[in-house]
Amino acid sequence: MTTIKWAGGLRRLCAACELENRSILDKYTDAELAHIYNGIGPEWFPQWLRKVMDALHPSLAPAAFIHDVEWSESDGSRAAFDMSNARFRRNGLKLAAMVFEWWRPRRYKVMWDAVKFALACQCFGWRAWRTPYERRLGQ
Repeated sequence: MTTIKWAGGLRRLCAACELENRSILDKYTDAELAHIYNGIGPEWFPQWLRKVMDALHPSLAPAAFIHDVEWSESDGSRAAFDMSNARFRRNGLKLAAMVFEWWRPRRYKVMWDAVKFALACQCFGWRAWRTPYERRLGQ
């Protein structure tokens, strides 16, 4: 679980970087966001593995933060699922470009990771996207 302080910091980073759909964070307290954000990786990953993923990909954490909130609000639709994954990719690309100069190889590694993670969510995340929606329906 993320700390309240960490969630507040991620919220501020999302705003400072002007990431897409950062306004989704406005309706939550930092404590609520700390509960929602599980780190980079699917919910079924053990916590230690998500911590490793976060440590290996710290510049993508703000994009994953918004992505996790979107998934917690899932409406169960394919259109919103597609938009959330595409937005993660765009936000990740933007973060890589902001954090690393064009001549640094790390910039392109982070860009590739953003594309790769978004694609993994798109290919394997449908069931996880539907889960919060189905829980709200009581299924």
